[in-house]
Amino acid sequence: MSSENETPAIESAPNGDESNTSGSAPTAPAEGAHDAGAAGSAAGSVEAAPDAPSGDAAPEGSEGDGDDAGEGDGDGGDTGEGDEGEPADAASADATPGEPGKKKKRRKRKKKKPGAEGAEGAEGAPGGDRPRQHHRPATERAPFHVGEEVFGKVTAVLDTAVMVDLSGKALAIFDRTEMEADDLVPSVGDRFVARIHNDGVRGGLVVLTRKPLREEEIKPAIEAASKDGSLITGLITGVIKGGVEVDISGLRAFAPASGLDLHPQNANFSGLVGQRLEFKVVQYKNAGRDVVVSRRPMLEAEAHERRKHALTLLTEGQVLKGVVRTVVEWGAFVALPEAENLEGLVHVSEASHDARAKMVDLVRPGEELEVKILKIDEKGKIWLSRKALIEDPWAAAREKYAPGSRHSGKVLKTLDFGAFVELEPGVEGLIHIVDLSMTRIEHSNEVVKEGQDIDVVVANFDPRTKKIALHPAPPPERAHEEPQKVGRGAVVKVEVIKHEASGVIVRILGATGRSARGFLPAGQTGTPRGTDLRKTFKMGSVIEVKVLEVDPRRGEPKLSVKAMHEDEERKAHREYRQQLAREGGFGTLGDLLKKKLEGG
Repeated sequence: MSSENETPAIESAPNGDESNTSGSAPTAPAEGAHDAGAAGSAAGSVEAAPDAPSGDAAPEGSEGDGDDAGEGDGDGGDTGEGDEGEPADAASADATPGEPGKKKKRRKRKKKKPGAEGAEGAEGAPGGDRPRQHHRPATERAPFHVGEEVFGKVTAVLDTAVMVDLSGKALAIFDRTEMEADDLVPSVGDRFVARIHNDGVRGGLVVLTRKPLREEEIKPAIEAASKDGSLITGLITGVIKGGVEVDISGLRAFAPASGLDLHPQNANFSGLVGQRLEFKVVQYKNAGRDVVVSRRPMLEAEAHERRKHALTLLTEGQVLKGVVRTVVEWGAFVALPEAENLEGLVHVSEASHDARAKMVDLVRPGEELEVKILKIDEKGKIWLSRKALIEDPWAAAREKYAPGSRHSGKVLKTLDFGAFVELEPGVEGLIHIVDLSMTRIEHSNEVVKEGQDIDVVVANFDPRTKKIALHPAPPPERAHEEPQKVGRGAVVKVEVIKHEASGVIVRILGATGRSARGFLPAGQTGTPRGTDLRKTFKMGSVIEVKVLEVDPRRGEPKLSVKAMHEDEERKAHREYRQQLAREGGFGTLGDLLKKKLEGG
């Protein structure tokens, strides 16, 4: 039999009973039921008649009901007959010939299962050879029981309570308001005798008492306090999940963590055990068995008064030291000890010069830091800044990281659109994925890895958005290459790096990133149709081409040898015409002969 069924018998026994003092429970039935249905029947019989002897059978008049319950667990067809209320004789009339009364006997055996005879009958009944179910393990018991008289040794004497060690089994607390005026105050090490008032099974301390029924006297006052809002005094007897236990003149109440501290996330309530505080009753139900109290209204009133006084000590622009209380995604709440621990907010935009930084990476609860008061609004809210006291690494970055300058950095993160490179603490740049490789790739980690050192060239610097576009720097063997301006109509030198069916892929000398990759279509090579481009444009050869246009989306230039040759022909023709014009200034050949004859 489980411990739940035994507890009422323990509590209802006289306090002077020797068995109750030792904490023992009444003896369970000899065998007990072995299957789930019998266990349920046994529990029901104990609850219905707790004083009945375990070996006695149920009264004769209740046999029909018991049969129905037993039949419901075992046989659905029999349950239907029991519900209709047919007499036992009528039910037995349907039994199999040659086995009169078999159904009735089965019912009686099931009825007697809670006793020893019932257990034996279950073994002999049809189907008794089925696998038996084990008993449920008994729940863990508390070392002491309510009403039990115990003694222990005093470990501490407070102004409000006495702490007692109960033979090393548990730590107990005794409310000193129960002591009479002429009672001697115990000392540490004295023997202390009292009764268990709260066994501490909920997680708090064991509560001792010398007036077992004193909570009945305080219930009307607590109920009235829940209606009129008046305050009551209670002793905190233990810390449990979600709050603390409070003893109000013997009546147990619960105070949630939100009612004990305005910021309970990081609060530690163990220091409140043994203190007597004022509470407001926010819930009184079930005749005092469900009482909830709170100190939040008093805490909020005290905080309001402290804030009014502390605001007179603060001015905008003042620099103070603070302690981080709470860190959230959008900011951090910082307590200001110089202003009675008044709290202000450091918004995430005022925490760092790095717009991508996260609050959890910048500050931690309990950390001390300097902050500057930016504003105190009309509601008394304090806006703080951490960024205002930190040197902006971007202040000198514009001159240091000019376009075209070369620097060394470390890859911080690789993403599908590119890689972030740290140039110095607080200053980062991005290498776009199209600038990482001469060939197309799906992810930046195909070229670089996180933590890798890399040389880069600044392609663009935007001081307004604080963004730096980077390109991988050319290797040392290409350091002699002169930078070339890649624009529409420009003639540039390129190196052949790959052949395709549609044309030739080249690298523009002296260029970096996407601007270094160009494409020479087969129709712009100036060769006849069907020419093997691999023979005409050999790998690694350097040629001159003209930039026809630059792809506005990818930034890759489209090149042409044919257009460059046409430009050269037009240029040669233009120079020839200019030469003819200069020579034609002396007249035609006929004019020259005529002039010569006239002169002769």
